[in-house]
Amino acid sequence: MPDVPVYPNCNIGCVFCSNPVAGFRGTQDRYDYDQFLKKWRAYMRGEKGVFRKFGDTRDFVNLTGGEPTLHPDFIKILAVIRKSVPGQRIKLLSNARLFRHQGLARLTLDVAQRPFEVAVPMFGHDRRSHESISRAPGSFADTCAGLDNLFACRRPGQKIECRVILTRMQMRVFHRLLPFLLNRFPGFASLELLFVEMEGFAEKYLGRLAISMTECARRLDREYAALRRFKRLRLLHFPLCVVPRRLWPYVWNSLDPKKVTWAPGCGACRARRDCVGIGEGYARHMGLREFKPFAARPKVPRTGNWYHPFARARRRAAGSLKSRPL
Repeated sequence: MPDVPVYPNCNIGCVFCSNPVAGFRGTQDRYDYDQFLKKWRAYMRGEKGVFRKFGDTRDFVNLTGGEPTLHPDFIKILAVIRKSVPGQRIKLLSNARLFRHQGLARLTLDVAQRPFEVAVPMFGHDRRSHESISRAPGSFADTCAGLDNLFACRRPGQKIECRVILTRMQMRVFHRLLPFLLNRFPGFASLELLFVEMEGFAEKYLGRLAISMTECARRLDREYAALRRFKRLRLLHFPLCVVPRRLWPYVWNSLDPKKVTWAPGCGACRARRDCVGIGEGYARHMGLREFKPFAARPKVPRTGNWYHPFARARRRAAGSLKSRPL
């Protein structure tokens, strides 16, 4: 899954953004169509390290930004990628604001063909809650309109997913966001909950964002009944020892290993082989005291897939039982 940064600029200003504060936005000259072609052709030739994040993987293509749809040649870039990888999954990370124009939504889906996914972040259940995080007036209405158009124009094999970045600000309205998503956009293929990566802009606004992983996971567990109503739920960037056991079947491991560190006791942990580890930014700002090793290997059914280790929770963990590390 190479992350292909299509465009550095964005039309929202999320307080949690992990892109660099300096040296990224405003560098659009480095991301023109010719530069993209040069990098993409090198990647297709099998050259290593063309793209910095997951650059040597080949399972699917992840289009990121900034906001990719702002690129003046976005459709051309998408067409090149699809022609190069017919039948391979393409995933677009977009705030969907420009998809309020139905023509662009339809053209994007036509060119992308399938399999294709659009991952759209939602922050709140109304304008005030959403835009307190996006810091962009009008973004709530635009994103909702964009999602409506994507759902209206999509074809079989094209999926729309919702992403929520978990911060202290987000958790204040999380209990209201979930019913809004379920009622307003029941067509979401999945809900992806990602603990904030404490880097880039997120470091600048850390005083507004910081929450411990343990507390964040505890609050997620309070909404267990609502979370189970989504067609597919993925919980990302959480080490296992802070996650209530009944949420383990929803844990997915996706952090770049280059960004991961471990607590002093992790080397002896009997669950380490299934654990994503601790983001370096989190360790730097929040410390490592909350992470405790498992002395015995948890008896939880496994899938055999490291990216999604657990198949289902144990029956006796059906309540709000928390894992018991030593």
